[in-house]
Amino acid sequence: MEKEQKLENNPVESSPERKDRFLELMEMRHRNAMTALKIERILAQEEQSNEYPTTRTPENIRVKKEAREALEPILESLSSSGLTRKAEHVKEAVDGYFHSKITAQRAELELKEKLKEEGKETTPPEMGSELFRQRTGEGPKKPVEGVRKEGYFVLAFFSDDDYLKFIERLDRDESAGLFHRAMRFSNMTVDVVLSRNGFSNRTVLHERQHFINNSILHDFTGIENRIVPPKREFPLLAEGVNEQKAGVRKGLGGAKDELLARIRDGSDSIRATDFFGTELYEYLSDGFSENEQKEVSTLLKKIESELESALGLFTDNQSRGILVYHLVDIPLLRFPERIKAVVEFYNSKISEFTNFIPDENAEKQIQNNEIKNQLAELRLDITGETYSVAYMILGSSFGKTEISYDELQTKLKDIKIKLEELRRNYNNLLTKSRPG
Repeated sequence: MEKEQKLENNPVESSPERKDRFLELMEMRHRNAMTALKIERILAQEEQSNEYPTTRTPENIRVKKEAREALEPILESLSSSGLTRKAEHVKEAVDGYFHSKITAQRAELELKEKLKEEGKETTPPEMGSELFRQRTGEGPKKPVEGVRKEGYFVLAFFSDDDYLKFIERLDRDESAGLFHRAMRFSNMTVDVVLSRNGFSNRTVLHERQHFINNSILHDFTGIENRIVPPKREFPLLAEGVNEQKAGVRKGLGGAKDELLARIRDGSDSIRATDFFGTELYEYLSDGFSENEQKEVSTLLKKIESELESALGLFTDNQSRGILVYHLVDIPLLRFPERIKAVVEFYNSKISEFTNFIPDENAEKQIQNNEIKNQLAELRLDITGETYSVAYMILGSSFGKTEISYDELQTKLKDIKIKLEELRRNYNNLLTKSRPG
């Protein structure tokens, strides 16, 4: 049986060897998270084409080749860790993306051909209104705009009545949006992202993560470890997972799906975890006993506590994506320890650079104003270089240019050399300025 490597860094057993192993494993996961985000962007690439969508169109051949090449470091690290089946599931997820994309492309093509035959323009309002009519049998009260993105359609509503009529479920009238896998229309079945209040970026980001979790990663099947260590705080949930109790597995998977979508959409730690037991998400509780539900609530509170510090680091869309890919293959029961490990790793990584910043108090003892000003300038140069590092590590970018993991390591090495030189100059000047 394949076993996921444990990443817990027990403070009681903080030997140098254990710490080195922890940093090595987390560095690998950092690289894999960056790579996954890069693959996500590669797969989202698209050019206008008049060809009938297939896996053999030049564009899809090019994008799949580029994605598979980018995927190699992840597959290599999984295989070297003995996680060969997990590596296969990751490859299948990339291939599955093309299935969803081509399905949606064909649906879009057929929809546009239908509109043209009826003498209508193939604009977002016409496409949205047509899909609304196919689903409900009548036209919307206000325009409904429809566009295809990646492997799904986005439908933006501008009337609550239209939105609620379309989803056909008034019990979800509090939702700002919805992801519906394989929604059926008159002559097509396609994944759909619904945005209740026009084109809301936050809603689309949230529902897009559901698309990734559900349609591409198949509810985390195959990439998530099916066995968890015994948990003193959550004995019933751990037992349910390890004995493959369907209700517990499905419920924890659903909670994880929602939590990752909220992390991705920019929610704070409270909003990201405060949904279980509410009327809107009542369905998540269905497979749990009353005592299991209490454990889930406790688990989410513990995750909230760890997320509070994590989200102080992961502050933008890019870095939130990195955090999601650190967690996407981890069982929800292990989120608290894993989030803590992620925060510890990045703080340690960033501190390698922040440690170069001098203590400003040392300059206050200098009497020579010219030297004092030179020291202040050097300190500001060091601080400026250091602050750019956190953005690069967590945002995977240098300025506005996206960079790969290997390019990032080169940039960080160059910055470290520069910081060493600046700090050396600072120390030398400080030493010379002191009497005696």
